[in-house]
Formats: sequence, C-alpha cells, structure tokens
Amino acid sequence: MLRTGKPRICIVSPFEHGGGAEYQIGLLIDALASSGDYEVHYLAHFLDEQPRDRAYSVRRIGSGGPMPRFGYLTEGRALYRMLREIDPCVIYQRVACGYTGVCAGYARRRAAPLVWHVSHDAELSPEPLDRARNVVRSRLESWAVAYGIRHADRIIVQTRQQAQLLLKNYGRTAAAVVPNFHPPPPERIDKQGPLTVIWIANLKPWKQPQLFVRLAERLRGCTDLRFIMVGAPAAAAGNESWQRPLLEDIAAAPNLTFLGPKSQQEVNALLAQAHIFVNTSLHEGFPNTFIQAWLRDVAVVSLRVDPDEVLQTRGAGILARTEERLADAVRELRDPRVRMEFVRRGRDLALERHSMRNARQLIGLISGESGALAAHRGG
Repeated sequence: MLRTGKPRICIVSPFEHGGGAEYQIGLLIDALASSGDYEVHYLAHFLDEQPRDRAYSVRRIGSGGPMPRFGYLTEGRALYRMLREIDPCVIYQRVACGYTGVCAGYARRRAAPLVWHVSHDAELSPEPLDRARNVVRSRLESWAVAYGIRHADRIIVQTRQQAQLLLKNYGRTAAAVVPNFHPPPPERIDKQGPLTVIWIANLKPWKQPQLFVRLAERLRGCTDLRFIMVGAPAAAAGNESWQRPLLEDIAAAPNLTFLGPKSQQEVNALLAQAHIFVNTSLHEGFPNTFIQAWLRDVAVVSLRVDPDEVLQTRGAGILARTEERLADAVRELRDPRVRMEFVRRGRDLALERHSMRNARQLIGLISGESGALAAHRGG
C-alpha cells in the first residue's frame, strides 16, 4: 500500500475499467498524478487484468468473479475494512451501487468526507437501478444508493438536468455541475475513406442496439454508406434471450460490420475516420461518445438522448426522436456541406465545455471538501 505522506484520496467504483464512467475516472487520476500532490487509492470489484503502469494503488473489493448474487452491498464489510486501512482524507465514489451507501456510512463515522459524482440520469430516479430478477439484490442496492445520496457530503452532477432531478427526487442541491472532460485528440483525423456511420456502446437492452441494426436495414439502398458497431456483449444474466437474436441479425446484415469490444484508444481511432455517430439509448448521463465524436469531426445523431438540450439549442447534432427521423437524418448528413455545419458546432461545444479544465475544477471540489486535505493528518 502507498504511504507517501501526501493527502490520500480513495476512489471507489465497481469497475476499474470499462465504460464512460471508468474512462472519466482514469482521466481524473491522470490529472491527479500529473500534479504530484496526492496519493491515490482505487478500490473496485472488477480490476483491469492487463499489465500496465499505474499512478495509484489498486485493490480488489471482495473475491472477484461476477457481480455478487445479492449485490455490491454484500461486500460492505470488506470495503469498510479496506477504507479503514487506507484511512483516506476524502472518498470519491462514482457509479451508484451498494458501495455508495457503504462509503457514506464510513464517511459519517470516520470524518472522511464523501464526494459522490453522478454518472447517469437513472441514478437519480427513485425507481430501482437494478431491475434484475433477484428482488433482494434490487432492493438492497436501491436502499444503499438512496442512503448514499442522502448522506454524501458533496454531490457533483454532469448536467443541469441531473441537478434538477437531484433536487426534485432527493431534496439535495448539487455542489457543482462539472461536465465530462476529454483531452485534445492525438489521432490524425482522416475522412478520406468510405462514408461511415458508427454506433458505440456495450450491448445492453437500454442502449437499444437493435435499432441501429434496423437503421442499417432501412438504408441498404444507400450504397455509399457503411455501418459499424462497436461494443461488448452484455454478460449479465437475463440478457441471453434478446442478445442471441440480435447477434444473429447483426451477422446477417450485408452492410453492417460488428467489431466487438475495443479499447478507448481504438474507439478514438475509429472515430477519427468516421463521419456520423448514432446513439440509440433510452437514457444516458452525458455520453462520452458525444464528446469523443465532436472532437474528431463526427456528426452526432441521437434518437432520444440530448443532455441539457445541447443538440437542439447549440445545433451540436440532430435529435431524431423516431426511427424514421433517425434514418432521414443520416440521409441528410450524407451531404458534406450539411454534415460539416454540425461538425463545426459540435467541435466548438466540445472545446468550450468539455476540456481538461473541468478535471482541474473537479480536483478542486474533491480536495476542498470541508478543508479535508488541508487538515490532512499525515501518513
């Protein structure tokens, strides 16, 4: 375990790697490491098994393997014990789950403030987050998240919409709205290849990947278009019934290529050559893929998701609302003059609102919580 004598920040999340929330945590850690002012500990159930250098100490919560049968709250004792061993000055928790409640309980008893960062609009709904067939798990996780929201010392949201949901459903005021942040793209942006429409997400029911497959089918007559899907099949129990026919439909589509899971670097490289990005999700937080696309000159089309209405008010993309309009939008964006207007507005928005300046703001909010780091007890 690290013991550098620097203020200790402990990050807690179910995953060390994976989706957008984990990518944001990674960027936050990079910013913390570059300052050299903090000692960072990362606790997660699922660890990245790939060998790599880390600027932080990482430990597994529990024994590993699949998600615990009755949820992450059942690992509460192990997590609490690890927090006591680390003795952090501040806990930063992202991705709402049983860990949220455990961290809040520890923070109340040990005077180590909890900063909870909202990752998804659904985390702020009173409805159960985990709609699995295991009713006990669903109730335990929902109770823990609600407890964590009520008792977190500081709550940070991604959008004004999330701040409104937090106030409406839990009577709490967000400490700050900190949009997701991304570094400038290091890739060479090259749009000389075939006109490419890309979909990027893990294959989960609420991401609605089947709608992208149907989009490719609708536009089979547009022979200048090629369609690409990127994402990992969902491993959770209960997904097999809809996922098997989905993969069969993907394999049968003549104008659609499924690339499977890709790293963030590989996704960004694909976006640097793509032309149109399509989001079909029912709901999101603030999709990192929007920002990644904007920074790489890709026009964005979304079926339903429009965080803080930036697609409508800033013209940073097209909000389709229906499958028919989704297809029409892609047809319209085949025209390079139309497409480049959306590209320009999207890039301007990304540079204005989603730069790494936000990481510095987030660090200030974490380190300034109740003066915790200034009053650090020492190693």
